[in-house]
Amino acid sequence: MSGMDNTSETFRISAGSTTLNQNDYVLLILGATGAVTVTLPLAAAVQPGRCYQVYKDAAAQTITLTASGSDTINGGALTLASGAKHSTTLMSDGVSVWYPIDGY
Repeated sequence: MSGMDNTSETFRISAGSTTLNQNDYVLLILGATGAVTVTLPLAAAVQPGRCYQVYKDAAAQTITLTASGSDTINGGALTLASGAKHSTTLMSDGVSVWYPIDGY
């Protein structure tokens, strides 16, 4: 579970740009053929402490994580570099900021 909502640890696979939603927990970016943008929901629209995990395969594409509206990801955006496996976990403050709390 995530925070006080009923979101179980679900996962979804995407090969292109996408927006995370209330049903997502783990997003796997596999087989992307170009740059991918993953958009987070508004931090205020989810429970404080809500986490999302985003993982990319070793493909040469860059994954850019962006926040919605005027929200930020710890002051800006976050990029998972091309050519290597990378993962990050982002947590909402419930107001306007997403914080990267783990990653490789």
